[in-house]
This record gives sequence, C-alpha cells and structure tokens, in this order.
Amino acid sequence: MQHPYQCLQVLRRVGSQPVNFLLAASSYKLLNIDLSTGNVLASWSAEPLNISTAEDQPSETPEGPPGKKRKVSQDSSRPNIIKLTTSHDGAHVVAITGEDKCVRVFAIAANGELQHVSERSMPKRPCAVIVTDDDQTIITADKFGDVYALPLLQSQEEEDAFLAEAEIAAQKKYAPAATNLTVHTGRNRKALEAQLKQQQQQRQATATKTKEPLKFKHELLLGHVSMLTDIAGITLDQQDLNAGLNELASKSQQSRSYLLTADRDEHIRVSRGQPQTHVIEGFCLGHKDFVSKICFASPQVLVSGGGDDELFVWDWIKGGLLNKVSIQDMVQAIPDNGESVEGGGRERNFAVSGIWGYPQDSKRKSSILVALEGVAALFAMEAHSVHEAGKTKTTVVPLAGNVMDVAVGEGHVFVSVDNVHAKGSTSTVRADKVARLQALKVDDGWQVSTVDVGELRGANDVGTVQVDDKDRLGETLYGISKLRKRGGEEP
Repeated sequence: MQHPYQCLQVLRRVGSQPVNFLLAASSYKLLNIDLSTGNVLASWSAEPLNISTAEDQPSETPEGPPGKKRKVSQDSSRPNIIKLTTSHDGAHVVAITGEDKCVRVFAIAANGELQHVSERSMPKRPCAVIVTDDDQTIITADKFGDVYALPLLQSQEEEDAFLAEAEIAAQKKYAPAATNLTVHTGRNRKALEAQLKQQQQQRQATATKTKEPLKFKHELLLGHVSMLTDIAGITLDQQDLNAGLNELASKSQQSRSYLLTADRDEHIRVSRGQPQTHVIEGFCLGHKDFVSKICFASPQVLVSGGGDDELFVWDWIKGGLLNKVSIQDMVQAIPDNGESVEGGGRERNFAVSGIWGYPQDSKRKSSILVALEGVAALFAMEAHSVHEAGKTKTTVVPLAGNVMDVAVGEGHVFVSVDNVHAKGSTSTVRADKVARLQALKVDDGWQVSTVDVGELRGANDVGTVQVDDKDRLGETLYGISKLRKRGGEEP
C-alpha cells in the first residue's frame, strides 16, 4: 500500500509562464504533476538521515544530563515532508522536512523540473511556514515558540559576509570595567573578584562545550512562551486602507504588513511585519483550547480553529469576536450514516486540521474550507456570511477517506485522502482501496460535486513510498489532537 499524499500545492504560473502543476508530497518524496496530462514531470527524494550526528552523542562534560538523542527508527530513516508552500510568482517551492528540521528551497522551471537549491537546518522543528509578498523572505514558526526570517535565496558572498560578522561578534568577550586599581572598598573588591571568577568559569565552559551557531543568515523576529501552531501574514494596501481598515495604520502610510501567530495556549497574536515585528498590535483572545489553524476570509476577517467545539471568526484588527460556528453541528450534517466518523461517534472531541480560503489568489475569499482530523468530509462555508451569527451556510462534502490536505486550483479543489486508514478512523487499517487524490468541481454558489479527473490517475497510480508499518503511520499522519492538554498541564 502506498503512502498518502500529506501535502499539496497548486501552481498556476511559474514567473510569467502559465502552468497547471500539482505539487504533492508523499512521505519523503516530492512530485510535480502536470494536471493537463497527468504526467509526473519531476520527483525528489530526501536523503537518508545521518543518525550518528554530534547531537546524538553523549555530552563530553561530566556535569549535566546526557546529550539529546534523536528518535529515528529504521523504517523512517528519511525525513518526511511536513509542510509545503510556494512563492507568489511560482518560481520556488519551500518544503519543511521534520526529522532533520530543515527548510528546503526548490526552483521550478516552466517545464516542471525541480532543482534542490538549498537546505538550512533550524534549531527546533518548524511547524508552519509562509513566504512574504515580495518573495524575498521565508518566515518559519517552530515548536519552541520562535519565529525566524530567512532569505528565500542567498548568494555565497552574502553567506560568507554573515559568517564573518558572526565570528567577530563571538570573539568579543565580556570584561568588567573595574580593576584592582579603581576599586577601593572591601565590598566592591569582593564583588570584582566574584565577577572575574565567573568570567573564568564561563571561558572554561565555552572551551569545553560550545553551542553550534546557525551558519546561514537569519533573524529572530518574535517569540511565544508556548508551542506555535500556525502563522499567517497579510499586507493592507491602499485599497484596504481606503475601505476603512486603517485602525492600525496612519493615513499617511501607503501600506503596512502584519504577522499573525497562533499557539497551543489559546492565543492569537497580531504583530507588525518586518522590520517592526517586536511591536504587538493586539491579541484575539477567546479560545478555551489550543489553536491549530488560522485563515483570512477577507482583509479584516480571520477564521481560527483548534481543539474547541467551535470555529471562531474575528475582526482581527480590533481583536473582537464576530461569530462562532459549531463544529458539532457541522459533523451532524454529514449525510453518510456515520461512516465518516468513528472513535466515539459524532459526539467526540474534534480537532481542526486545516482551514483554506477559496479562491487561493484573492484577499477576499468566496468560501472557507475546513477539515477535521480523522473525519472523511470537507466543510465549505460562505465567506461573506461567516462573520454573521446564525447566517453561516455550510456545505458538507463526504469523501472516500480522511482529509490529509487541500490545494485550491481554478474551478477545482484537489483533496488528498488517507488511503491507509478506514474512513473516520486514525488507527483502523482499511480493507478496500481508494484513490489518494480526488478532485471537487466548484460551480457558482459552491455547488460541489466529486469528479473523476482523469489527469489525476497518473498521480494516484505512481509508486511513491511503500507503507510497511501501518500501525505507526497513524502516529505520523495524525498529531493535531495530541496538542490537547492533559490533566495537570498549565493552562
């Protein structure tokens, strides 16, 4: 049985050249599929992990705990692709591989070829990634709570200059300003001796064990005290400001960018974009459980979801809650006699695994798509009414398997489903076969129908990664519900 496609992205153009590509990641493989012909134009596979790394070795110092050991089994010796995004001009793809914590950049040619341009290993595993509107910067959020900015592309000269500056900064050592000649009291002399002793201990510790710095250009933008789960960026241009969305920007400004970050501790933070990410404009507070996904329905309206029983709709500029949409009501509307929901039935606690806007290339969405972890259905809500209490219309689309990811194309929505586990289950192995990629045709008013797109047959039939341990696969594919806090954890 082949591994499901866990990440999808649709490309409509590469630079100025119109294309019709579907990027699909299956375990450690990345495929570029031509939707016009169904041919696989290019593929890339991650190299096996080097398990015997310095990080895996025990600490050389006799004091302190042993060094961290990476948990890698023999059947997962290659890093899986966990996140996938593209630049706005379609010329580059950014992929996150989990086990080695790498941010990888690929260049895409108009003929579909993929070129692995760079890989940069981060201190902690990234869990969300976006590319800025100018296609110059990658912004990543990690599970430690930090948000970093990396250049999308960086020349060798820029890398050398950054390393030279970092080396000069590392060589600067702290020295007390006072000396024995300037200290005259016994108390100050003892304080100076303590500082000198501490300085000597720090030098010895540094000589024994040093923390390896990042060897590429980067900038720490902001941090949370909790695990980050999602990140979103938006730029309010002159049209948005003229529409009355200028509460956060002065009238003299042409535009301003913002960075929104969500975490496990129920927070959604609104920060300014670069270079003022240290400025916090406000928060969207109201979730009682973790926030896993955020998505803009319009420049002013944000939809968020996670471990709560509702989706939250915000006026994120003012930090005000506009509406809540019941997840239980959405699940109850699935017309398939409960086959799409197992493990406790329709009354169990659900977790939001994905929120997408349709169409993809517009700030003002016509529909919001929602997926729940371990549920074989997709939910579509009208974006123009999502902020109006009691008026949100939801369309339920039952599917042949649990939703893994969604990619929005032109007139179609492509859905990757779990072909290994039974519908509605994250552990039971299914007995029948199902296509890993499916397409939904979108008509006016979100009249959705599942269609057989012949061009997907090649992607469904192509061999990617064979699944050997089906029981452990569920642990890899389904991790959103694990964000739910257990008894005794801090709120």
